[in-house]
Amino acid sequence: MSRGLEAVQPLVKLLSKYSPSGDEEEAQQEVFSLLLANGFENVRRDPAGNVLGEKGDGGRTLLFCSHVDTVPGLIEVKLESGRIFGRGAVDAKASLVAMALAASNYGGRSLRLLYSSVVGEESDSKGVRRLLEEIPAPDYVIIGEPTGIRAAAVAYRGSATVSIRVSTQGGHSSSPMDDFNAIVQTMRLVEHVKTRMTFSKDLFSNIGVSITMIKGGYGDSRIPDSCEARLNLRYPPPIGFEKLSRMFSTVLNEYVENMGGAMKTDYEFLDHLDGYASAKDQVLINAVREAVRKTLGRELLLIRKLGTSDFNYTGLKWGRPQLAWGPGDPSLAHSSLESITVEEFMQGVEAYRVFLNSLASSLASG
Repeated sequence: MSRGLEAVQPLVKLLSKYSPSGDEEEAQQEVFSLLLANGFENVRRDPAGNVLGEKGDGGRTLLFCSHVDTVPGLIEVKLESGRIFGRGAVDAKASLVAMALAASNYGGRSLRLLYSSVVGEESDSKGVRRLLEEIPAPDYVIIGEPTGIRAAAVAYRGSATVSIRVSTQGGHSSSPMDDFNAIVQTMRLVEHVKTRMTFSKDLFSNIGVSITMIKGGYGDSRIPDSCEARLNLRYPPPIGFEKLSRMFSTVLNEYVENMGGAMKTDYEFLDHLDGYASAKDQVLINAVREAVRKTLGRELLLIRKLGTSDFNYTGLKWGRPQLAWGPGDPSLAHSSLESITVEEFMQGVEAYRVFLNSLASSLASG
């Protein structure tokens, strides 16, 4: 086996432990062994199933945090044409393994490293929620998420799930009247909400509206008189949930009133998590910038992500300088083609290594 392929074996082994949310045990055992093999101290499990380890010492603490769970959908683990395939290869086992390998020789005396492999990020985020209770607030946070090594995210949008029910009088399909078809009205209503929640050409600043479930109709000669749908709303900071819910209510009522009594609606928000934008701490950013320059010979790009992740939880709770940063093409996350090149994975290891040493050095000299 070539040296390059040897270096990716820890990732291949972790990918071989299929770990959809709620079934992370075998994968976490692999992470536990990985930390021990790379010299981490105080390696342990917490009640949620997270794996934690520590390295170095000092008055400041850096948290490396990524998630071991994946979305469902088994993908054959294989090395082919310079790519590593497997569920989680992008989101986010490449970051998880690269962070551990990058710290293998770390022993800084100015910065303590805390590493955490959390569970449940793709479902209820129970892992990071437990972590927030388990440890004191660190000084700096890196969330391992696929941004591509050149880019680091400073902000994520929030997420809210809302269930809506549309009622109409229905009718006979031989005389179709769309105004009284609950399914048609639901689709029209959603399009109205999408239009009214679009404020800017900047996608991050808009409120994203996606239908994730729709149910209605009888499959016979009746025009549907009821329809249920579930929507996912992605909203930017500084819009909080209270403002979002008022906006949604206003837009919904606006459409119903315009229909002049042809329909009724009920809705209920099922969950929500606000967005978060981190302060642009120059010590943290400069260390990442140096890592990108030395690893890729390019300049760092600071981006804002349209989605939601554990970044939101840590930011909202602690308010400390943080970035989401890691190897992998985010467009392949959750897809049937999820994979990462061997080259990018190894660049990820090197970038994290340079970053860790750079941050420690800057704090020692400061």
